[in-house]
Amino acid sequence: MKPSYKEPDLTTATMALIRAANDAPEIGRRALAAYVLCQHNQSMPLITDEEIRESQHSDGGWTNVPETVLFAGLCRLRPVLQDCYDAALSWLRSVRMTDGGWGTSGRDISRIPITGLLLHLLPGFSDKKAANWLNNEWRKDFGGSTRLTYKGACFLLGLRAFSVTASDCPLIKETYSFLAAEQNEDGGFGPWKDHPIGSDPWSTGIVLLGLLSYDDLIDKKVIERAVDWLAETQLPNGLWPYHYIDEGSAYAYWGLVEALKYLSREPG
Repeated sequence: MKPSYKEPDLTTATMALIRAANDAPEIGRRALAAYVLCQHNQSMPLITDEEIRESQHSDGGWTNVPETVLFAGLCRLRPVLQDCYDAALSWLRSVRMTDGGWGTSGRDISRIPITGLLLHLLPGFSDKKAANWLNNEWRKDFGGSTRLTYKGACFLLGLRAFSVTASDCPLIKETYSFLAAEQNEDGGFGPWKDHPIGSDPWSTGIVLLGLLSYDDLIDKKVIERAVDWLAETQLPNGLWPYHYIDEGSAYAYWGLVEALKYLSREPG
């Protein structure tokens, strides 16, 4: 049966991400694409074990928390790098804020996107303190005048890592309904509905990941419309237009692959 949504060209997107990562001037700019592709069974390592070892700082981290999280995720998938993984976790523990969250560095403040994605990629860090911080911080934002979609999505990802259910936390269902309502008319997502820049692949990818994190709340039509938008806006070279084209495309690809997995197992 033919699917009710348009199917993006994943093969071209995969090859384009590989090229973009290989062309990046810094190893840190390759980490996101490397992690995303590795998660989806791409056998070609964009960053070798030796490169990971050589780029890790003596304290166990890399340039900052987001970069260290991605490299720790790569190390977690490679048993030969267990020592690098352990050192990265030790560094991440050392820069955790006293409130339970993480910022870009130990000199930053805790941030929802960084904390939510960290817990999603490294669920071993999930604990009650982190879950409580995410819940309290997002509730403050949720009650404000500007509610950012990607923050809501990262909130969902972080709580899901701690196995918090929608019945445990009413804010989860409220956030899910909010995100679904923030979908633009074209099917994509921006930082908020009708944002001046319109829908973008970075926001759409992250929001898809958040929406897909709670199976019992998923609205199939919302997912299909987002997939349609990604199919329609994919460039001929396989990537998506964004000011950081490799980063935006990596998140678009990540959310897209997870969305297609969900749609492939759902009845038509």
